[in-house]
Amino acid sequence: MSDFRQKIDDALVSEQGIPRQDVLSWIDRAHDLRTLSKLYRLTRERYYQIQPELGKEATCGLIQRYLLECIRENVNDDERIENRWAAAQSLHIWFCHLLENDDTSEILKRASDAITDLFLASGEDIRNAIETGFLEHALETEALRPYFEHWAADSRLSEAWNRALEWGKAHPNFTWALLQQIPKPEA
Repeated sequence: MSDFRQKIDDALVSEQGIPRQDVLSWIDRAHDLRTLSKLYRLTRERYYQIQPELGKEATCGLIQRYLLECIRENVNDDERIENRWAAAQSLHIWFCHLLENDDTSEILKRASDAITDLFLASGEDIRNAIETGFLEHALETEALRPYFEHWAADSRLSEAWNRALEWGKAHPNFTWALLQQIPKPEA
């Protein structure tokens, strides 16, 4: 195991502070889904131990990379890594979470561009997961629609856009409202 991967493992179980510069270095060096998964977990479980704070840009960049790679690879034999469909749902939750926070428009724009690129570069399985596992539910939220409106004018994307928008309009805020009713685990 690479030295930096062992340091990530150590940080996941440590109660000590984690230097921000180390985490940034680990993110830069992470080129496989298992390492991205560990870093994603680190930012969820140990975020406030990272000093100084990791920050929105680095955290969101990691989340985007991890979730899109999960959708691309569809790992089904490792419970620590989300499969394609779970990652599509997490992507929707993340978008809704970002929408509720200030100053996230650029992050949402970059993420929507990356999702578009993945959709265009992929086969039917990935496209289906993006359309029905993510986009339909994202478009339930009217405020998220502008991030994907460019799909309507692109002949490669317009059919998926139209189907997803039809679903979204028929189920306004349904999935996000449902997910918010699930009790959050206590810290």
